[in-house]
Amino acid sequence: MHITLLSDPAVPGADEDAAGVLGEVAVVLDGAGVPARFRHGCHHSVAWYSHALAARLLVAAQDSSLALTGALARAIDEVRVLHEDECDLSAGGPSATVAMVRRAGQDLEHLVLCDASLLLERRDGRVTRITDRRIEDVVRQERGAEAIEARRNAPGGFWVARHEPEAAGEALAGRTPLADLSAVHLVSDGITRAVELLGLHDDASLARALSEDPGPVLAGIRRAETALAGERAPRKRHDDATVLSWRL
Repeated sequence: MHITLLSDPAVPGADEDAAGVLGEVAVVLDGAGVPARFRHGCHHSVAWYSHALAARLLVAAQDSSLALTGALARAIDEVRVLHEDECDLSAGGPSATVAMVRRAGQDLEHLVLCDASLLLERRDGRVTRITDRRIEDVVRQERGAEAIEARRNAPGGFWVARHEPEAAGEALAGRTPLADLSAVHLVSDGITRAVELLGLHDDASLARALSEDPGPVLAGIRRAETALAGERAPRKRHDDATVLSWRL
């Protein structure tokens, strides 16, 4: 296998994405940059949370007897224990989206929680994207940040990794035969905005461009973000962008 990892923060020195590889497991986490008033019960930063969770998730997933949802639940609980005595997590804390894969025998297992994504590049040329789009549904339905936040990690809403281990059970999980795949790309939504926000790629062309060289992809995203104006400009003109490509 061959692995490439590229991460570019929206603000230099303040990357809230986290990524890594350990053995047969790869993860990308995107720290959820919600306003501080929604996580005021915790004094830890979003970057602290995403990196602490990524480290523990990589270790937990080494236990092949655990499903990936179980590994995520264990990692969430371990991070919760780290700071629940000094933080009032009932008043809100930092959170993260998750994309992860694990090679298991002849299959590649996957898990996605919230709007991080997997791009499965198949040997026949097809590309399959896996994204949990429930947050998009909530954003369309609700007006105002408070109403959206009330549906975070709530039945009928959307789910992220935070301090509730039960969120892991809401993740999208499955497996694909390794023989069908040429590569898998784990990406934060700073990369997939090349498709939804910027119109630079579709899912298939994005996956192929990442396989060739992620550097020009990221440079193109940054140029296009800078050129956005008026109503098309998002709340965050630039976003942390991370891609971990695993060529099989």
